[in-house]
Amino acid sequence: MKKWILFSLLALMLTSCDDGGEYVVHDDGVYYSYWTFSFGTVSDSLPDADPATFKSIVKWLGRDAKHAYFKARLIEGADPATIKADRYPVARDTRDVYFYGAALHVADIATFKILNSDDLHMWAADSRCVYYDSLRVDSADRATFKVVDIFVGKDKNHVYRFGEILPEADPATYKEDTWGYATDKNHVWYYGDLLPDVDRATFVIDDAESGMAHDKNGPIEAGKRPGADVDDDTTEVEYEIVEEVPR
Repeated sequence: MKKWILFSLLALMLTSCDDGGEYVVHDDGVYYSYWTFSFGTVSDSLPDADPATFKSIVKWLGRDAKHAYFKARLIEGADPATIKADRYPVARDTRDVYFYGAALHVADIATFKILNSDDLHMWAADSRCVYYDSLRVDSADRATFKVVDIFVGKDKNHVYRFGEILPEADPATYKEDTWGYATDKNHVWYYGDLLPDVDRATFVIDDAESGMAHDKNGPIEAGKRPGADVDDDTTEVEYEIVEEVPR
């Protein structure tokens, strides 16, 4: 299944950083209450939260005397005394930085900064390392790394897509084109998938919105030759994505 389809499914489920959520404290526990399209208002119990000491820092970040929470998710290892909200969905304390409640294991927290972000993804860096979402990109060369767009970065050695090395890509000539196509001096990709049967020298995008293109060998539709078999491997991956909900 194409990565762009995976992202579209994820974006559909996670359309806004503001789900109308808020923390609700009762004598029997603390809850994160939010609205869903399918089920209306839902309240999730915060694991081990202490109602007597719980405080809401912002709508999506809270703490009690012993724990910190991203919405209803326990932030493992976080220091509740120093946890604070950065731009959504990033929080930090004196120990580490957390993306959607997952620790980044930052190498140099004093120099950590967000390079590019939206509600779903983030490129960040410190003096030693590069990070994509909650992944530390240890192969990246910090001195030459730069962000191409919210999905893509590159350094002198590699191109990175979703934090992973894009095989065979030449960082000096790689560029993102329109509506999913990308090229370097030798190759063409469609939403991160290498198109090995496309002739780079004669490749032309005809209609970016529909994904129509051609080379000397004929037309290309959304990264495929007309009539080519389309992989149908969606079911298992879709169920994996659902585990990200709620935000």
